[in-house]
Amino acid sequence: MDKQILITGGAQRIGKQLVNHFHHIGWDVLFQYRSSSDSAISLCDQLNSKRENSCQALQCDFDEETAFTDFCKEINKNASNLCALINNASTFYPKKITEIDSSDWEKLMSSNLKTPIFLCSALTDKLVKNNGHIINITDIYAEQGMSGYSVYAAAKAGLYNFTKSLARELAPDVLVNSISPGSILWDINEPSEEKKKKILDSIPMGRLGSEKDIVMLADYLITKNTYMTGRNISVDGGKSLG
Repeated sequence: MDKQILITGGAQRIGKQLVNHFHHIGWDVLFQYRSSSDSAISLCDQLNSKRENSCQALQCDFDEETAFTDFCKEINKNASNLCALINNASTFYPKKITEIDSSDWEKLMSSNLKTPIFLCSALTDKLVKNNGHIINITDIYAEQGMSGYSVYAAAKAGLYNFTKSLARELAPDVLVNSISPGSILWDINEPSEEKKKKILDSIPMGRLGSEKDIVMLADYLITKNTYMTGRNISVDGGKSLG
């Protein structure tokens, strides 16, 4: 049986490229999506046409507790050879501290911190059995902070620290690391040319990264790394250098 990997938020953007890559190198891929059903079904059909029964797309709104519980049961039932988990799904939007309410807290904490914690909890036994890998996708602002995004940044900071704590807890059986992307893709609501220039001027490399930069590192951490654990690696063109 081929190795299996679970990727959350796998229907679009970075997640989609991760799904494509690990399928291309021979892994069986399970990926979660919340609302991008057209993209998810198309991607899954495309990959299964290349290698039969090698990809499974699972719809789940992680904010719904019953749906999340059922999702974990499904993975445990159908992924006996689960060797890797990438916590990529994320909710991201700005909210000033004077405007946040409990719904903002729940939305931003749920996908960025709560879900990765409880997903790791549900799948730990399988990952330990298979000497697996966990990658948490954090953010460079988990360490730096970000004006106007305080709840989001706090959630990612929690995920960053969770990575270190979990690495200690699961060693030596499971290697746990995190990747902190900087400016990899423009937001879905593309910024103005003036704002783009300001962002690019703040990056020593002078340009955006690409999904491939994240995929390349994830590939190393899962397929080649045998010793590094509890580390966070920034992929940001030098932006976090200050």
